[in-house]
Amino acid sequence: MGAIHNLYRNRHQLINGTLGLLFVMAFWHWADRTVANESFFVGPWKVLQTTISLFATGTIYPHLRTSGWEFLMGYGIAAMIGISLGMAFGMSKLVREFLDPWLGGLYATPTVALAPLIIIWFGIELTPKIIIVLLTAVIDIIINTYTGVINVGQEFRMLGMAFCVPKRQIWFKILLPGSLPYIVTGLRLATSRAIVGVVVAEYFGSSEGLGWLLFKALDTYNMPLMISCATLLAGTGIVLNQGILAVEKTMAPWRDTKLQE
Repeated sequence: MGAIHNLYRNRHQLINGTLGLLFVMAFWHWADRTVANESFFVGPWKVLQTTISLFATGTIYPHLRTSGWEFLMGYGIAAMIGISLGMAFGMSKLVREFLDPWLGGLYATPTVALAPLIIIWFGIELTPKIIIVLLTAVIDIIINTYTGVINVGQEFRMLGMAFCVPKRQIWFKILLPGSLPYIVTGLRLATSRAIVGVVVAEYFGSSEGLGWLLFKALDTYNMPLMISCATLLAGTGIVLNQGILAVEKTMAPWRDTKLQE
């Protein structure tokens, strides 16, 4: 019965998602018919033609490679630092009191305000872009991981200590599995923010990348190319979010069962 229920639920989600996509496409097409001036708005078919042309001519591949590398490096480092610091925040009051003001200040500071300084300090190579993506993404991971550690409950930690469980095992056998749903939420939020970080980094110092191509299209007022780049960025975010959800279902199946209830 459980397998049948999951199959039905997955099919139901697929149908709803497809209907939502069709509704958006229909509205987009209607808006294109209503707004006659192509300088302000273009329809989905024109954007699709532009996107296909980008791939067919190979124009898009260097930009995808550049942005992808910046994202993977910045996001990967942010995930490692964010999860480690988030768990340290939850375990140590000293760490929390020492770093919390800095964390709050960094979270309140827009990335677009820090990016010019980082470019000036580190140049226009790969390193400053990775730093910008890292700073954009890491806060959400820290906060959500910390929330997860706190919600695991002091009693579970005390129980592990009562049985003389080594601190390393408490981290990896109690805190990390219990915090996993919160960590995944942080990673999902950080995915979208990291993509924004890539665009910001490429705006201030780059000669390649999807963000750079987007702003180049803006300079030349190429509306189809602008919307095509924005659509590719949005599609990347959707795919990555769904991938993280799939990993969560594999690593924490109890979370999916709990949500169904």
